[in-house]
Amino acid sequence: MSINTPTLPHSSNGTAVLGLPPSWYLDPAIFELERRVLFDGSPQFVGRSQMVPREGDYVALEGAHAGQLLVRHRGEAQLVSNVCRHRQALMLHGRGNAKRIVCPIHNWAYGLDGRQCAAPHFLENPCLHLPTSPLREWRGLLFMGDGDPAVALAALDDWPELAADGYVLDRIDQEEHDLNWKSFMEVYLEDYHVSAVHPGFRTFVNQDELRAPQRVCCGERFFAEMVSAKWPLGSPGSPRFAEYQRLLLEVTGGEAPAYGAIWLSYFPSTLIEWYPYFNVVTRYTPLSPERTQLTSQYYVRSDIRESRPDFVAACHAVLDEVTSEDHDASVRLHQGRRSLWKQGIEWQGPYQEPMEQGLQHFHDFLRTAAKG
Repeated sequence: MSINTPTLPHSSNGTAVLGLPPSWYLDPAIFELERRVLFDGSPQFVGRSQMVPREGDYVALEGAHAGQLLVRHRGEAQLVSNVCRHRQALMLHGRGNAKRIVCPIHNWAYGLDGRQCAAPHFLENPCLHLPTSPLREWRGLLFMGDGDPAVALAALDDWPELAADGYVLDRIDQEEHDLNWKSFMEVYLEDYHVSAVHPGFRTFVNQDELRAPQRVCCGERFFAEMVSAKWPLGSPGSPRFAEYQRLLLEVTGGEAPAYGAIWLSYFPSTLIEWYPYFNVVTRYTPLSPERTQLTSQYYVRSDIRESRPDFVAACHAVLDEVTSEDHDASVRLHQGRRSLWKQGIEWQGPYQEPMEQGLQHFHDFLRTAAKG
């Protein structure tokens, strides 16, 4: 009895190209290496420029940036510590507009540039200024840390679909999961799982473009892919997608949307998604080899948010459906890897080309970074 062995993709030196072994998801030593060489100082998503549109606007941040303020000062968005230098109280909550940052406990006050300007009943100003961090902007998204996203993502300059002017913040989700951080990033870097995992989404988008991606772009620190919506829209694959597709046709006036989905993975910690009239930005913060914090910000085009709350709710519903399906798939992957790792087994599987080309690009990035 003969068995047909599939042809595996090979590297330039003739060896088979394989995915990462289980240890890369569970070994504490590898986790610490990733934190040091990938995350320390790397670009970290903070928020959108539109969150602070006017001079003096501020937003008290949560999640990975808890204890910091996003402020608009002298026309520029920047981060300022939100913790008083006197007795370490958290000073501002929510969002608003202010000329100064004032601690509600002892009235110590600071300018929006972080410089201390008042300390009641002190003979002299202690000049204990608040730390500040400059930010870099790409298409309205704000990042702190080393590197310039406008340079790193310059190859996407001719993708007009990525413009998100006129979008407003609609929802923020913050969660922690018992999974390795890469498990979340990877499901957005390959199309191979879509037909099995996403019954609603797979019938919404053009499946031919999933099997043979037509529009992709990659650079040293990113991978991007765009897929069209199936047109005419097909039979919905789930009740939530049935409602979403019905309302989408109303919003577009019966016209095909410009795209079905765009995914941009900006390594190592940021996922940016575009859907018709929606933009989602998620930051991954690794806490341990098996625990990750996710902070997701959902933005909606302002006119749609005001005029079509029914469509906004339907879009959130389908995104929640797809996210839940991806989470369940990530859990299964993590459970399998953990079982093998505890046995000392380092299985590695081949990449399916071209549906896992983004995954391979991400793994190449990780391997290169690990070599220093």
